[in-house]
Amino acid sequence: MKGNGYTPFMLSRGFMPSGFYGSPTAGRFVADAISGANSLDIITIGDSNAGYSYGGFGGGGGGWTRGLLRGLNAAGAPTYGSPLMPIMSSTTTITTGVVKEDDGTTVTTLAGYFSNVTAPTGTLLRGSVSGPGDITRIAVPATTFIPYGVTQFNYAWVAASTNFQSFSQLNGTYPGGAEPSPALPSWNQPGTNLIYRVTHARTSTSGGSINPTIYKVTSGTYTALATTSASTYNASGTDIQNKDLAFTMPSTSPGSALVFGWAYIGFATGPAGALFDSVYKAAKGVSVHNLHYGSGQSSTTIASVVDGSTGTDGTFLENYFTQIVSRQVAAGGSGRVAVWFNAGINGGGDSGSTWTTNAGTIIAKMQQAWANAGYAAQNLVFVCSVTHPLDTDYGGSTESNLAGSRSAANLWAKTYSNTTVVDLSQLYTAAQMTSAGYYSGTTTNEAHLSQAGYYAFGQSIINNLARCR
Repeated sequence: MKGNGYTPFMLSRGFMPSGFYGSPTAGRFVADAISGANSLDIITIGDSNAGYSYGGFGGGGGGWTRGLLRGLNAAGAPTYGSPLMPIMSSTTTITTGVVKEDDGTTVTTLAGYFSNVTAPTGTLLRGSVSGPGDITRIAVPATTFIPYGVTQFNYAWVAASTNFQSFSQLNGTYPGGAEPSPALPSWNQPGTNLIYRVTHARTSTSGGSINPTIYKVTSGTYTALATTSASTYNASGTDIQNKDLAFTMPSTSPGSALVFGWAYIGFATGPAGALFDSVYKAAKGVSVHNLHYGSGQSSTTIASVVDGSTGTDGTFLENYFTQIVSRQVAAGGSGRVAVWFNAGINGGGDSGSTWTTNAGTIIAKMQQAWANAGYAAQNLVFVCSVTHPLDTDYGGSTESNLAGSRSAANLWAKTYSNTTVVDLSQLYTAAQMTSAGYYSGTTTNEAHLSQAGYYAFGQSIINNLARCR
């Protein structure tokens, strides 16, 4: 049957489930994450399906990004950390976004709502405009990646001899409401030892510092749980460092929240810069990050964004990989990463040669960045797919074009090492999707899936990957 899960008797060497082509290595990574033998971080790249906002799940935190995490959790692979979140974006407005880790249909156990300050307002400046060029080359891609549906990555900069007192970067609603259904593994229940990590910049100018702090907020009352400080001075010049702050998830009542910030309540004293933050625990598990949520973008556009991201001398992708791998290793994993790429529907549907060319561009660029970061090739895998099947031939010839692209992608799958292609049309047919309510809405919105649709595909993908040998 289509969409089937785990079937132990079929685990034989060289086996690939129906609809799966190319390398089985990603399957081994998934199986090891499920068994607890190792950890896995997944980076999603794609069009609006990479983070589609369905029914109240805004900010690009849904789609494949959440569906794959749901599939991993449901298969028994627990979450070990939140996504890696950019602290500032590139625009001149204040942006908010929502990232949904998955313990059910509400945000019950996540440090994942973030407020992204994007001025310059007051003493907080955009790093690309006011910060050191050596940090900008590391922190800001030359092209416009759109993580979680917000704007381009940037970093926050506080100039020398100035102070900045931020509001929270990460807000986590406390796990205290009704249990989700179905119940899934929870990674930050009361009593769990967690770590707040800030990726910050250092310079050769003395006197700067940051003050990572965590507060519990109940009925408007702020109670400090943990705080620390870090110097931003480095005699030899500019570089990037991580500062970890350990804390224990407290017991509290439903409706309470935790706030995390690199300068919250305590000041950041310039020169100081902050790039990313996240929450994790020292345990093996999984985490899913969105690198690019290119709403309305074709595979050609997405490939050009990835290919041009490093610019002439930038190292954004290398740094992005470094931050994800270093956190996983600190938590107990060996540094395994999977990149998920899905696109094809926009522009009337890719042709087979277009999709395969663009997927190859993305893979080659990211493999090079991975190597430049100093990591072993066998620890990076790719899982790629052409857009899900459409029931009413969305846009006339779009579905026939996509069908041709899926066939071409299946044949192309072994072109690059450690690459798996998933033919989504062999997991669920359009008729099954219509019957089960897996499209987002009417025929005009078949380009996206419903929450249930991403979950169903995510669980089928993960279960079948775990069977690859």
